[in-house]
Amino acid sequence: MTQRSEQVVLDYLSEVGLVLHGRLTARERTTYLADVRSRIDARRAAAPDDDADTVRGILLVFGSPTDLVEREIVGNKLDIEDDELIPPKPRHADRPPPPWRGGPSSGLMGLLEGPGRTEMRVHGHVPRGPGPLRGLILCLRRHPGELVALALLLLTVPWMWGLSFLWVLGVAFIVLSRVWNVHDKWIAIVVPFLGCVTGMALWDGRADFVDQYVQRSLSETGVIGLGLASLVSVAYLYPRVLRSARAAERAAERAAESRPG
Repeated sequence: MTQRSEQVVLDYLSEVGLVLHGRLTARERTTYLADVRSRIDARRAAAPDDDADTVRGILLVFGSPTDLVEREIVGNKLDIEDDELIPPKPRHADRPPPPWRGGPSSGLMGLLEGPGRTEMRVHGHVPRGPGPLRGLILCLRRHPGELVALALLLLTVPWMWGLSFLWVLGVAFIVLSRVWNVHDKWIAIVVPFLGCVTGMALWDGRADFVDQYVQRSLSETGVIGLGLASLVSVAYLYPRVLRSARAAERAAERAAESRPG
């Protein structure tokens, strides 16, 4: 069992739990998730390897979380008259929670979250994702290495700074990452490389020798293509690391809530 493969299972079970809301009671959800987990673990034990790709193949057999719930939990809708499913509303339910629990923010955090977000929380319409700054802090706490890789790629965008060599270091962080899969890593590496080659091909200067052409085209137009393509890679990779960080945060919160005492 590896940390990455275990995280894939936790992400999947987290999504299943979200789909189950409104269909089962809390006790039934816990029982069902435990059953799904045991079936996944049984297939993992029978598999020759237990890496992340093998676990993803096992989860494909179960289907998407929505398909799994629709297939196995049929007709178990929420009955709004069922007192067991809908307990009495506590007196403090209308009080907005503190900012660190998703409540309204004040000061700088309120400005960074954007207009209207605080009012949406107070009236019960909570946005799905955190604000931009919260997302960065969450990624920094859960996946700091991946955030460093993205920062190194961003430093190659302003080509006039002469920091394009940092792209190689960023690629090293990406290759060592356990958050991005093989497909993501290939895209993050190949797209900037093709952008660099395209920029060099568009160079309209002249050189007498091949090595001079490569050196001058790389320094004048190749770095521009590398920087722009690196920006595309960052736009592709960041939502994936943010999604993984949110799933890890939800798993940690559930573990804390289920801990006795």
